Amino acid sequence: MKHRIALLGALLAVAIGATSLPFATPDLHFALSKSMPEADSSIGSPPEVRLWFTEVPEASSVSIRVVDSGGDLIATGDVAQDEDDGKVFSVAIEGPLAAGGYTVAWRAIGADGHVVRDDFEFAVAQ
Repeated sequence: MKHRIALLGALLAVAIGATSLPFATPDLHFALSKSMPEADSSIGSPPEVRLWFTEVPEASSVSIRVVDSGGDLIATGDVAQDEDDGKVFSVAIEGPLAAGGYTVAWRAIGADGHVVRDDFEFAVAQ
């Protein structure tokens, strides 16, 4: 009986320890690793938005939109993949941005087929 209680206690300790471990770290799944402009930054009007992903996304799956604080879509060029680094994508901003807040909304498909989308904000100070 004491062996059963000890065995159950050991199994419970292992189970609790296993559930407290993180299942995945951010660098194991497709995600945004950095951006320019940086999230929550305040900068001058940027000529482009550039995104760095943790892995190369599925071909033609990346979309990048820039929206002003009023909800209006900002005119940008087409999404372009960096020729030297397949993890980097950008859109040129057509014309200078007025002072104010902006949201960058992006969407892409990772190599595992999962659709990932997120957004971040930045401000233009002039």
